[in-house]
Amino acid sequence: MFGWPVVAAVLFILLPLETAAAWSLLGGYFLLPSGFKVDPPLLPPIDKSSVTILSTLVLCLAKGSPRPRHSPGFFLPLAAAAYVLAPIGASFGNSYELHIGSSLSLPGFYLLDGVKGAADNLVYVFALYLGLRFLSNSAGQRAILKTLVVVVLLYSLPMLFELRFSPQLHRLVYGYSQSDFLQQVRWGGYRPTVFLAQGLQLALLVTMALIAACTLARCRLKLFRLPASLSATYLVPELALCKTLGAAIYAAALAPLAMFARPSTSIKVASVVMLLVCGYPALRTQQLIPVDRVLGAAKSVSADRADSFATRIQNETALMEKANQKPLFGWGGWGRNRVFDAAYSKDITITDGGWIITFGSAGWFGYLGLFGMFAIPVLRLNRFVKHLGREEALMAAGLALMLAANIADMVPNANLMPLTFVLAGSIARRVSATRGARGLARPPQSPALRPTPATVSAHAGQS
Repeated sequence: MFGWPVVAAVLFILLPLETAAAWSLLGGYFLLPSGFKVDPPLLPPIDKSSVTILSTLVLCLAKGSPRPRHSPGFFLPLAAAAYVLAPIGASFGNSYELHIGSSLSLPGFYLLDGVKGAADNLVYVFALYLGLRFLSNSAGQRAILKTLVVVVLLYSLPMLFELRFSPQLHRLVYGYSQSDFLQQVRWGGYRPTVFLAQGLQLALLVTMALIAACTLARCRLKLFRLPASLSATYLVPELALCKTLGAAIYAAALAPLAMFARPSTSIKVASVVMLLVCGYPALRTQQLIPVDRVLGAAKSVSADRADSFATRIQNETALMEKANQKPLFGWGGWGRNRVFDAAYSKDITITDGGWIITFGSAGWFGYLGLFGMFAIPVLRLNRFVKHLGREEALMAAGLALMLAANIADMVPNANLMPLTFVLAGSIARRVSATRGARGLARPPQSPALRPTPATVSAHAGQS
């Protein structure tokens, strides 16, 4: 992991900046060990996400590129600032020990803890900046789409190995298992993980790669000198082998949009997903989410899946009641957002969804800061997509659908990745550049209508 900056430097020497940045971010995330981190005092944890983000950012700045002329607007930096500062805000209301029963005590979330959490969040905002500054032009967006598809295609080989021999590659290469083995046993076989944290995350990335391949096919671009439609066709059974129902639903809903729908339609669908997730805590609190219907649908698919979903809903309800006790900044870290049994002094909840983890630990301030960074670029894209060229509009819509799949998955799971922030940044800068170009592209005046000094003087004399 600590040697990845050297690998990234070689990539930047051999490849164009946009391609090198995409390969540095995605290659490191797919190949480096999961679950391993070095946690120095007063500094953010050093793990594969921070290593890939920081090394890519330093090398992009060293290699250099023209600074974009257009600002991403006011609301996106505001959301990023809220996300970074949320842990500091949480520290002011949680600087005390939390006693549960007679034998359990949780440490206070103090100001130094908040500063450390803010630094950790800032690293992910750097990934947003990477998308804004270096991967927002046509070459950068094309590099994101192509690199993700190629990486997942190459990843299919170790995936096939783990489908046959069980998820063992992480243990064989790095010496330890990164996930619970029983969670990867599905439908009489195994769910591959390779070097990622869990099989759910790998299935989500395969879904995003499928959407990317459909986008490339729509743009008539090639991979390995072959039509991208062949890659999309190959990724369909690869996704089925991941044995993940949620990822299959995202692919069935969004991949056809990338392949056939107008860009404006795809962006509208992505916008609806963003708005639903941004308001999800309020919708769940007011019982406006039809969880009973979803549970009934889950029972028709699998009794085991229905039981798992029911358990998830029960835990989310308890965690949401705890989170609503401190709705502004949340409970901070150290597990203070969880629910405990005072009689037995033990934790009685399971946190799966990224939305409830963020809402419980950072409150509305951090929640809207995080998901606002993803929603704002997609919502603004609705207004400016009609001013883009055909290929640019298709790529922007494809990136928006990929981001929508990732954010929708934050409801049942917690799969926040550097790629999530890069996609949002890339879309945001494309919107800003389009707005600036539209403001500069004014139709020239006809010579007959263009004012001359004589006509100006005449009008002045008449007045």
